[in-house]
Amino acid sequence: MRTVTTPAAQSAAGQMSHQLTDLQSTTASLVARGNALADPANWEGPKAQLFRTQIWPEVQNTLSALQTNLADLARTVTEVNQRTALAGS
Repeated sequence: MRTVTTPAAQSAAGQMSHQLTDLQSTTASLVARGNALADPANWEGPKAQLFRTQIWPEVQNTLSALQTNLADLARTVTEVNQRTALAGS
């Protein structure tokens, strides 16, 4: 079986890796801001209580899972592109 990686594939993988890094940073920022809002010292009241007890826990879990998945995907994209480049040379 022949393995080929083109400059377009290498470029796409590089761009994807960069965007994944950006998404990881954005996700971490969202978690930090959500945690600040969930802190009663920063925000209190009926809507804050709703956010802290019903909304934020689910969103925080989703964002944490997303962070893990993005990190895994970034590693996989890099690894596959490197292996393909080595196999094609």
